[in-house]
Amino acid sequence: MNGGRPRDETIDQELQTAALILFAEGGLAAVNFDQVAKRAGASRAALYRRWATREALVTSALQGYRAKAESGFEDWTSRPLGEILDIFVDQTVAAFSDPFARNLLRQLFALSDQEAEIKHLYWSTIVEPRRKAFSLIIRQAQERREIGPDLDPELMQDLLGGALSYRLLAYPGDEHVLDARSYIRAVLHAAGFPI
Repeated sequence: MNGGRPRDETIDQELQTAALILFAEGGLAAVNFDQVAKRAGASRAALYRRWATREALVTSALQGYRAKAESGFEDWTSRPLGEILDIFVDQTVAAFSDPFARNLLRQLFALSDQEAEIKHLYWSTIVEPRRKAFSLIIRQAQERREIGPDLDPELMQDLLGGALSYRLLAYPGDEHVLDARSYIRAVLHAAGFPI
């Protein structure tokens, strides 16, 4: 028997949602525990029981946001390459057409060197595990001769991520969403993927 009450997952989600909204609106500086608690209709104590820092809160919120976006595709690493690429295209098109997702990405890219902790947390808990899994998938596809053997998995991901991030960050409005699917497929093809 543990002496404390079980955590209320609804409160966790409300606090994370409030933190993400503030982060998307104004970056890490806008994620003030008082404001998060107020938006979520919770107490500061509820926040501090769950997260010691705003960096940990935002990272946790981003993890939850990613998990929700990928709901139903948790087994993506065990699927065939063509199916993985289709999922990737669908997920990226959804991000292109979602102003909130674009704002989150813009705020992540705008983090300063003084906000290195959240960059590290975001990279180590969200980006790096997916990159490692995708690198393994690429190597396996190379072994099956579905992708050229001379293409470096890390470089392929950098090129792909760079092109898509540029498109999301540099284009100010929604006018580019209409051609998002063809653009993403063209980038994948240019990076050497069989699509």
